[in-house]
Amino acid sequence: MRRARAVLAALVVPLVAPATALAHGAAQGPPPTDPLGIALAWHLDLPLILALAVAVTAYVSAARSVSFAHRANPWPTRRTVAYLTAVAAVGLALLSPVDTLSDDLLSVHMVQHLLLVSVAAPLFALSGIGTLALRAASADVRNRYLLPFLHSRVVSSLTFPVVGWVAFAGVMWGSHFTTLYNAALLDDGVHAVEHLLYLGAACLFWWPLLSPDPLRWRFHPGAKLIALLAQMPPMSFLAVTIIGAAAPLYAAYLGRTDAFGIDALSDQRIAGSLMWLTGDLALLIPGAALLLALVRHEEAEAKRVDARLDRERQALSRKES
Repeated sequence: MRRARAVLAALVVPLVAPATALAHGAAQGPPPTDPLGIALAWHLDLPLILALAVAVTAYVSAARSVSFAHRANPWPTRRTVAYLTAVAAVGLALLSPVDTLSDDLLSVHMVQHLLLVSVAAPLFALSGIGTLALRAASADVRNRYLLPFLHSRVVSSLTFPVVGWVAFAGVMWGSHFTTLYNAALLDDGVHAVEHLLYLGAACLFWWPLLSPDPLRWRFHPGAKLIALLAQMPPMSFLAVTIIGAAAPLYAAYLGRTDAFGIDALSDQRIAGSLMWLTGDLALLIPGAALLLALVRHEEAEAKRVDARLDRERQALSRKES
């Protein structure tokens, strides 16, 4: 039971870290503009560093335990790599110069959000945190607690693909075209909420599409591919809307971009372009993986049909003879 809780904490801890850990500070003082100053513009956010360290320790410990206990069927290395890369993406987004400069450049702020929703979230889904918890737990804990939790009404509702699709699109559009985005630039607490919304909504979107976890909803690879590709139009239209805006959308950036020799509107158009190109690419790469899964599924289905027909022909042949 203790081990299963530790594994679940590996994902929960980064998502519910204290507000000060998930928000970058409101714009203070002149930003670093020289290459060395930018490269050194990391900051020590101890609550977040601790949360990420606990997450990595719990996951790696559980993966090693499973691999040791099941040598013939060890925990896949690719899933551990996915989890570690996801945690690294969160750290890069919230601790590195990306976080420092996001107060001053919308284009860098866009990179920060893309790291959360297009890198960290799908990799968390691929890491199979639920499956790892099930394999690490005892049979009693697995049957009495974990499986009922994964198949509960709440989890089943949240992991229905339409819910994730609406949540992701809604958060992206709602944050960019309400006062939330500008307010997040001025208040640490609001910014923490914004980051939680981005990462949470993105996880809801990616989980039923990429996760190996035994969720209630098991969809055909073709349905997953359609759900993924259906997210491209709203994201692309959002990016185009940002690019085509006639004036800066967020007053907090006015004057902050001057230190980098660029005006706020030009920076905004760069940010929209990054969302369009990088966001679509982030959808296309998993889309290619789902397409491959669809091809393999169809090939396996064709083999099953051929085998069934062969058995029927053999049975008919025996009857005739």
